[in-house]
Amino acid sequence: MSLTSVKQSTLMRLLRTHALRAARRVALLVCVALVAGTIAGCRQRDKTIRIFTARKVITMEPDQPEATAVAVRGNRIVMAGPLEELRTRLRGAPITVDRRLEDKIILPGFVEPHLHPTLAATILPIEIVSAVEWWTPRGRTEAVRSHKAFLGRLKELDREYPAGKWLVVWGYHEPYHGPLSRSDLDDISRERPIMVWQRSVHEMFFNTRALERLELTKADFDENPQADWKTGHLWETAVLTLGRPMARILGWPTTYWRGLSMMKEVIHHGGITTVGEQGFPQVSELAELLALRLAMLASDVPYRFVLVPNAMYLLRRETSPVAAEQAARRMLSWSSDRVRIVRHMKYYADGAIYSQLMQMSEPYLDGHHGEWMMKPEDQAAVLDVFWRKGWNVHVHVNGDAGLDVVLDQIERLMHDDPDPRRRVVLEHYGYARPDQHERVAHLGISVSNNPYYVYELAPVYAEHGLGRERAKDISPLGGLARAGLPFSFHSDFPMAPAEPLRLVWAAVTRTGSDGKVWGPDQRIPLDFALRAVTIEAARSLGLEHEIGSIRTGKKADFTILEENPYEVAPARIKDIAVWGTVFEGRVYPLAGG
Repeated sequence: MSLTSVKQSTLMRLLRTHALRAARRVALLVCVALVAGTIAGCRQRDKTIRIFTARKVITMEPDQPEATAVAVRGNRIVMAGPLEELRTRLRGAPITVDRRLEDKIILPGFVEPHLHPTLAATILPIEIVSAVEWWTPRGRTEAVRSHKAFLGRLKELDREYPAGKWLVVWGYHEPYHGPLSRSDLDDISRERPIMVWQRSVHEMFFNTRALERLELTKADFDENPQADWKTGHLWETAVLTLGRPMARILGWPTTYWRGLSMMKEVIHHGGITTVGEQGFPQVSELAELLALRLAMLASDVPYRFVLVPNAMYLLRRETSPVAAEQAARRMLSWSSDRVRIVRHMKYYADGAIYSQLMQMSEPYLDGHHGEWMMKPEDQAAVLDVFWRKGWNVHVHVNGDAGLDVVLDQIERLMHDDPDPRRRVVLEHYGYARPDQHERVAHLGISVSNNPYYVYELAPVYAEHGLGRERAKDISPLGGLARAGLPFSFHSDFPMAPAEPLRLVWAAVTRTGSDGKVWGPDQRIPLDFALRAVTIEAARSLGLEHEIGSIRTGKKADFTILEENPYEVAPARIKDIAVWGTVFEGRVYPLAGG
C-alpha cells in the first residue's frame, strides 16, 4: 500500500517540525559523503573475473532460465552457465572461483518497487502490537488478535517501561482488536503517557496522562468534528492539528536515525537489493535526500534507492500543477548512483484499503463510504500536465470505483496524446472487477500489487465492510494473469513486511490469517510470482535493462537463498531462509551467514 494522503499529511505535519533539525545534522556530514563517494568510485577497478558457483542459478531470462555459475567483473554480470563452460569461454582472462555459495540458490536481486523509508524509520523504533507477526531487528513480534490480548500486551509493555516514559504503540486495527477508548488506556496507566497509532496511521488514541502532557483540553476536542474527548480519539484532520504535538515524540531526529538503521536491516533481511520510494518526498526533500545519501555511505548497505517524485506533495507545496511539474523536473538533477530520482511521477486517487476508504462501486456493508485522496478534478489537472511533459505515471488506486475514474482520465490522454513508450503503473489495485482487468490490458497498463492484503484483510473484511464475495477477490492476481496483464509486487512497508518471499507465498497460496484459502481462482503460478519480485518489479521502475534478471551486462545483484522455491511446497515458500545478497558484485551475508 502506498502512503495515503492522510498518512502523508500526518507525517508531513508531525515530522516537519523536526525535519530541518535533522537536515542540519545530516549536512554536517555531507563532506564525509563526498569523500566516501570518491573512495567508492575506485572500489571496482580490479579486472579479475569472479565466478560464483551455486547449486542452481535462476536467471529469470527465458533464453537461459537456469545455470550453475555466474561470472562477474566489478559490478557487472559477464555471463552465466556451467562452470567449465565459463572457464573455457573466459580462457586467458584473470579468473577466481568463489565457492561460498556452492550449496545455495542464486536469484536476481529482489526489487522492492514501493517502500517508504520515512514511514519505516518512524514506526520501526516504536512498539509494534499488530494482528500479524512482524520481523524487526529487535526480533519477531507475536500476532495479537483480540481486544483482551491487545490490552494485555499494552499492560506487559507498561510493566517493562521505565516510569514516566512515553509508551507509543503502532498496529491497532479494530476488526481484529475491537473498539479502543481513553478509559481502556487509563486502565493500563494513569501515570504514563500512552498513544496508540492505528494500523494505517490516520487515527490516534490517547490516555488522560498523554493528553495532559500534550496540553490538549476538552475545548480543543470540542472544536474539531473529527475528535472525541471521551474516547481520547483523533482521526483524519484532527490528527494533523490536535495530534501535531506528537512530533516531539515521533519525529525526534535521534529516533529517526535509529529507525533508518533498523530499516537497513529490514531491507537486507528480505534479500532486497533495489528499493523504490513511491512518493518522494514525504516530509522534506533536503532532510530525506541527505538522510538516504548518508545511509548509503556505510560499507554494509547492500541496496540502492530509486525515488519517484510525489506529485501530490508538490502540488500542495507549489499550488499549481505546472509548478509541481517544474519542481519534479528539478529533482532529476539530484540523482546519484545509489539514490536515483527517475522520470516517473506518482499521484493519488482514492483512499486506503487498510481503513476501507477506497472508492467502491457498491456500498460497504455498514453504509460508510470511500474517500478521495485527491479530488478527481485535481487528479486530472496533475495528470494532464505531467503527461504532456513526457513523464511516466504511477497512480495509487485501491477500489473499483476509484479505478473507473483513473482509467477514464488515462484513456482520454492516451487518445489525445499517444506515446507507446510511456509507462503507466497502477499501484495497489486492491479490488477491481474482471471487466476492468480487460480494460487495463487493452490500454497497455501494468499493475504493482500488494498480495499481502489477502493474508491480513480478507478474513476480517469478509465480515466488516466489504462482505465475503468481494473480500475473496482482494488483490485479484488470477484475474490479471488471465487478462495477460504484467504485474509486480510491493510491500508498501510497513503495510506489509518487506519480505518478497512472503509476498510470493501470499500470491501463490492465497492463505488468510485465519488459515483458510481466499479466492482460490485468484492464485497464480510460482513463476509469475517470482517474476513479480524481480524482472517485473524492475520494469515498473523503468530499470529492467539494468536489474531484475541475471544477464550479461546487468548489475551483479543477487539474492541468495538456502532452498529452491521451485522445489519446496507452496506453503513453505515464506519460510525459505535468505542467506544474504550480492550487491554490485560484493557479497553481503546476513549476520551469522
